[in-house]
Amino acid sequence: MDQNKLVLSLVAALGLCAFQFGDRYGLNNVPFAHVQPLVSDLAKARNMAKQGNVDLLAGQIMPGQSVSLRGEVTDANCYLGTHTHAYDHAFCAKLCVAAGSPLLFVPDQGGQIYFVVSVQNGVRLPDNVLDRIGVPGIVVKGKVLDTEGMHVFAVEALVQ
Repeated sequence: MDQNKLVLSLVAALGLCAFQFGDRYGLNNVPFAHVQPLVSDLAKARNMAKQGNVDLLAGQIMPGQSVSLRGEVTDANCYLGTHTHAYDHAFCAKLCVAAGSPLLFVPDQGGQIYFVVSVQNGVRLPDNVLDRIGVPGIVVKGKVLDTEGMHVFAVEALVQ
């Protein structure tokens, strides 16, 4: 009899944990096309995540050392495949990025290539930075960090 109570208690506890923790509304399975519009409504996204009991880090600021770097923001697909970049490639780079290619930052003086992210999670890069994709010699401020062998530039703004 005591063993039956123990089993029943364990089943009840597991059921309660399953209800309290985890993805209550299947948010983690929502198609990308349905999530993408939420980028422009982070308050709604935060509310959905809270109700669904899922993690949402949108709005958090990336760690790292603050810097301003001179160089070019370009697409990773062409640059990593053929080292193609700069003015003659700007339209192509914008098209690739619009299709989802990751961004890279290539310094003017050579050296370290950085994977580009936004300085604030869930917030897209400023339009004036995106407008300058493929334009060498721009100055961008943000934060640099090295994590798990990756060199990252969390872009905050274009320096005018």
